[in-house]
Amino acid sequence: MVKSTVTVGPVVGLHARPAADFVRVASLSGHKVQVVNRTGKRAEGTSILAVLSLGAKHGEELVIEVDGPEESVILESLIRIVSGEKTV
Repeated sequence: MVKSTVTVGPVVGLHARPAADFVRVASLSGHKVQVVNRTGKRAEGTSILAVLSLGAKHGEELVIEVDGPEESVILESLIRIVSGEKTV
């Protein structure tokens, strides 16, 4: 398992399009993906409702955990989405 702390970049936070992009990448990867907010609340990265329930706002730090055969590659893709560097 790999994990990294990332700051939410999009002004709208991690909801709507960024959350949908995140869930799409996590789901298609076949890896176990978890997202943890500053209060310790965990969300399954393949569930749009779970990701949205975190209420992650611009500037907030999240921890992304990925477990699977190509975990580092998937983690980097998810970091780019959360930080606002890449839109899928």
